[in-house]
Amino acid sequence: MCGIVGIVRRRVGVARDLVKSLKKLEYRGYDSAGIALLSNGKIEVIKGVGTIDKVVGNLEGIGDGYAGIGHTRWATHGGVSPENAHPHLSCHGEVAVVHNGTLDDFEEMRSELMEKGHELKSETDTEVVAHLIEENLKDRDPFNAFVEAIRRLRGSYAIVSMMAGERALFLARNKSPLVIGLGDDGNYCASDVAALLHLTRRFIFLEDGEIAVLTPSKVEIWRFADGRLERVDRKADVIDWSPQLLDRGSFEHFMLKEIYEQPHVLKKIAESVDYYRKFSTKLDRMLEDGSLTIVAAGTSYHAGLIGKFLLSKLAGVRSEVLIASEFPEWSSHIKEGDVILAISQSGETADVLEAVRMARTKGARVISIVNVPGSTLTRMSDESVFIQAGPEVGVAATKTFTAQVAVLYVISSVMSGGNPSRELLKISDMLYGSMETFEHFAREVSDLFKEKEHVFFLGRGINYPTALEGALKLKEISYIHAEGYPAGEYKHGPLALIERGTPTVMLVPIDENLRRKALYNLMEVRSRGALTVTLQPEGADMPGDESLEVACTEELLSPLAYAVPLQLMAYRTAVLLGRNPDKPRNLAKSVTVE
Repeated sequence: MCGIVGIVRRRVGVARDLVKSLKKLEYRGYDSAGIALLSNGKIEVIKGVGTIDKVVGNLEGIGDGYAGIGHTRWATHGGVSPENAHPHLSCHGEVAVVHNGTLDDFEEMRSELMEKGHELKSETDTEVVAHLIEENLKDRDPFNAFVEAIRRLRGSYAIVSMMAGERALFLARNKSPLVIGLGDDGNYCASDVAALLHLTRRFIFLEDGEIAVLTPSKVEIWRFADGRLERVDRKADVIDWSPQLLDRGSFEHFMLKEIYEQPHVLKKIAESVDYYRKFSTKLDRMLEDGSLTIVAAGTSYHAGLIGKFLLSKLAGVRSEVLIASEFPEWSSHIKEGDVILAISQSGETADVLEAVRMARTKGARVISIVNVPGSTLTRMSDESVFIQAGPEVGVAATKTFTAQVAVLYVISSVMSGGNPSRELLKISDMLYGSMETFEHFAREVSDLFKEKEHVFFLGRGINYPTALEGALKLKEISYIHAEGYPAGEYKHGPLALIERGTPTVMLVPIDENLRRKALYNLMEVRSRGALTVTLQPEGADMPGDESLEVACTEELLSPLAYAVPLQLMAYRTAVLLGRNPDKPRNLAKSVTVE
């Protein structure tokens, strides 16, 4: 979940671009940060606890170099301390390493290195890599010293190393993302294309088990085959994302900017129905011979639940939805010919990728819905389709959730012979015209939530998953405990948690039959003193201490209509409590370790 950047150039002057790129990845981890610069054959390291600005500052007094690596950390092995911050150096400062992932059996390697006289200063698994390389340099050239170190490693890793006197970066990848950027005056690498968009649009994506060397003038890639290295030729992909998408402009936080981008994203999807039609046709054909299982994690899992509802209601397709981390235990029935639909914003979520690998061993076919072009999931899939949301920086997913739901709606509609463009455009227009009303409502509700310990979200039918997502948004950025439930299930136990003043948010159905049931559920909690908040269609006239009418007339599109005010309620509550919604504690954007 950490962020990695590397730059090597023909000329001195990498420090500012290194730090600028690293800041683009701070959403991946912000416990600590650091950079290493190579100049005049020597490596200089600046690192510490805190944000990149705190650790590196304005670069005054820091030398520059013709190569550099940087890292922003989300702690796994070892606590948050200056010693555990990356980059890590070898004993004599000749090797610097940054790493994302987790290494197996590193304690054994650590003991072995210490017996040979190496002094390790941190608690991390990463530091052993620097010392392994240094040990190998005693009788090998830099490239082979790096290769032999990588041979020893087990686990997940994206590793970038620099060595004193070598104008080159040494890379290795296994189950953690690492991408190479091609420039005119040098070459780059990073955990995510977003870090390098201000430098290049041309990228090469490393695969698991590959090693690469970057110099200012060339990129060389190898992979292990039968224990030996063989060269890999791979063309670059052009990623058409504007670096301006990573600028929050006048918005206070990226999360708020991304909430406001949702009407535009939905409009873009509505105007791209023909693009999704091809994917829908292929899915329809695949399902002639097997069952459908949707696999996802976090917010994408909630979108998957909505997708299950849409596929059933519109296309008559039966499916199941599995949390990716639970897939190994719940997938014994998967067989050859079955179809796995994997949903992931980043396309790098470790649990999702592992589920896909396992499904493939069973003979299943894999299709995916992804946001990031060129990501690992797209390359592991038989077919993939992009949600076109653009880069999302805020850790709490907003526009990618609604984009995933919209794409699932389009796919389901097309499979049933419908044309969903018109209805999606209506929702987009409604959101464009309602943001000010939603904002006013969110500010009022946040004032009610700010001193509460618990908030409950209730939904029925397609909006049960929306209730789960509303609860997730509130808990992950405001740190208030929140839970989502099917409204009809609430009386089977959770009703015992209602006390006077406990906030309960009801997502009122558009369907009149469901609405009558929801009214009964709402009266149950009100009679026990709950502070009720309702999101409801115009004219529903449901009682609530705070109520918002949303101009949506289609039940199947109501998750898109309700998600935006739910996101704003969570955002405004977090801001009111002094939390940073872009960087919630203990969380990172892309969960690349299992």
